[in-house]
Amino acid sequence: MKFNIPKIIRPLEMSVYDESMEGLALQVWVNPTRNIKNSFDDLQIKIFGLKNESEKLLAAKKPDDKKAEALRKKVDVVNVSIYEWYANILSQSSDTDSHTSADELVALADEDPALWIFITTGTQALIGEHAEGIRKN
Repeated sequence: MKFNIPKIIRPLEMSVYDESMEGLALQVWVNPTRNIKNSFDDLQIKIFGLKNESEKLLAAKKPDDKKAEALRKKVDVVNVSIYEWYANILSQSSDTDSHTSADELVALADEDPALWIFITTGTQALIGEHAEGIRKN
């Protein structure tokens, strides 16, 4: 038997962030594939490893500027992948007007860092709640 597994989409209500955003919602794909979920886990591992490298570099009495620049470039590469991951998760709805791009998310994060934190934590919460709801049933 072949399973046809639909992409389950749940709204992330923006009014939770601010009441002036009443009626706006991002569409979150809450049942991404294992590979997609694992790719996010891999990105988190990379960013935490780079954070540790950064802390060691800052703790040095005389930080190496070349190493610092190389580290910044590595962080930038991982950050681009994180924005791409979220753009993918937020662009699976049949309503293509709700789709977004990594560049749009970068601009949003630059303009309103608190909103970016709300979107990332809200997205992860919806994915987790979906998985948890399945386990409870």
